[in-house]
Amino acid sequence: MISILENNVFFIVLNKPEGVSVHNEKPSLLDWLVERKLPQSFVNRIDQQTSGLVVVAHDPKDHEALTQSLQSGQKIYRALLRGGWNDKPHSLQWDLPLSDKAEGRKNPQGKASDRKNCLTLVNVVRTNQYFTEVLCEIKTGRQHQIRKHAVLAKHAIMGDTRYNDESYNLKMGAMYKTERMFLHAEELKFKFQGKEYHIKSEKMNCDMFFPST
Repeated sequence: MISILENNVFFIVLNKPEGVSVHNEKPSLLDWLVERKLPQSFVNRIDQQTSGLVVVAHDPKDHEALTQSLQSGQKIYRALLRGGWNDKPHSLQWDLPLSDKAEGRKNPQGKASDRKNCLTLVNVVRTNQYFTEVLCEIKTGRQHQIRKHAVLAKHAIMGDTRYNDESYNLKMGAMYKTERMFLHAEELKFKFQGKEYHIKSEKMNCDMFFPST
């Protein structure tokens, strides 16, 4: 269910369910806003398969300033990754350059000529033999950045139909009775018009993948 987590004079923050498009396909956040006569100037966008926080400016004139505020703030995602973490550090960074296009499973980085520097900070929440739950802070905004970095690190996101293996998704989906991609835009921290904002959505629940914790 779409919900409003923040509504002030400058912007609205929506919590988008997975499977809902921002504006390209139905059902969409755009349709939901139009029906309620609410503003439709999206400051950020997340994939249809991704759940979480989306900011909408009340006045389109504030759009660029809000965009800059989000870019200089913190954007934190929760993800469920394929495979155990083994002996890797529980805090690390993914910094392989990526193209700014929606690539595919065969070449997630994209063409070498299209690649740009980017950075994802990763902190492990919990791990077992089969799955790893992480918090990711994106320092850049390349398309599908976390999804691409995850698969390049050999830890594709659970349920990712573009970058994870289809047979694995089907097997795990049937086993755990879920069809979603486990990526959630959970937290935003930024400053706008002299005020600090810290907005958090409810956590994406990964408990079923860690029965002993």
